[in-house]
Amino acid sequence: MCTGSTPSPQQTCENILIDDKTYNVEHNILPSENAIIDRLLARRLELNEAYGELYDKLHLHPRALPAFMSLLLSTAAFWAPDKIARARALRDELVDTNQQIAQKAEELAQLLEHRSNLHNISSFRSNTHYHVCNVIEDAAKDHYLFNAYVKKRLNTVRNQFEWKYWPTL
Repeated sequence: MCTGSTPSPQQTCENILIDDKTYNVEHNILPSENAIIDRLLARRLELNEAYGELYDKLHLHPRALPAFMSLLLSTAAFWAPDKIARARALRDELVDTNQQIAQKAEELAQLLEHRSNLHNISSFRSNTHYHVCNVIEDAAKDHYLFNAYVKKRLNTVRNQFEWKYWPTL
């Protein structure tokens, strides 16, 4: 009776790394990750204990160890402290921009409501949009694909439903 020996935790982790590198080389992708894999394989003696801990924690879940190794490689290859700081700054800028947009949208909504009230209480009219579809059409007037494919369908839908079904500006 032949019993296959179970690979060691280190061999299991290194096999995952080797498989990843083989795939990357065959597809000519991710050279940065390949460099990390080469470093990890070259430092196998230093990583033996770490591989053991990872294996003990993750081996019961079939995809956990390869997923962790993949995340480790991409993190090491693509995330550096300066990139993280830049990404955080951009995220903060995006959050700030979204807050400014929300504030301006609220101001615009109040102005549109005020204009609507003025139209209702006075005999004056302004040459402005009155239907949300008009706004969409005006915004897309130079958009070829909208004009070629969407505009007719939008008009059909607009004419199919009464005013009460549409949002106000």
